[in-house]
Amino acid sequence: MKALVILADGFEEIEAVSIIDILRRAQIQVTVAGLDKLLITSTRKVKVEADIELEKIANETFDVIALPGGEPGATNLQNSSLVASVLTKQHNNQGLIAAICAAPKVLDNLGFLKGKRATSFPGVKLNSSIYLEDRVVVDGKIITSRGPGTAMEFSYEILAQLGLGDIAQSLKLGMLAK
Repeated sequence: MKALVILADGFEEIEAVSIIDILRRAQIQVTVAGLDKLLITSTRKVKVEADIELEKIANETFDVIALPGGEPGATNLQNSSLVASVLTKQHNNQGLIAAICAAPKVLDNLGFLKGKRATSFPGVKLNSSIYLEDRVVVDGKIITSRGPGTAMEFSYEILAQLGLGDIAQSLKLGMLAK
């Protein structure tokens, strides 16, 4: 299985690293793509080196595309026509898309949340969804979550939605998660 995690300057560290770590522990091939460069700076100035620039793999197919939140990271993702193109292709192909914290607004902006149940960080407005305050929300092929405190739970749900619920449970036990 293949996953794509897209990082833009201003991403939320806990969310990004939790997704990458937990999916890799499950033996998923995770590609970390920088929006427009390889060295990406987080909200709190932590620098993470991406595997590749997004434009170089924009035409590849992934089982899941995950978007960490954080600001201005989510806004940088939202303002990118390349991100819109990659997500639209994934959506049109009925691929799994996961967004946490402020990142669900990217999906909302593209119209993917219209009439769907979704959540986000409090204060991030989702105009077209049926907004819930659950920690993690799944509706069809879209997973949304609240923020850094829900990052591990969100990552385990990605595994479950990929049909790897047993692996997710095993990882939870091994990592002492609830």
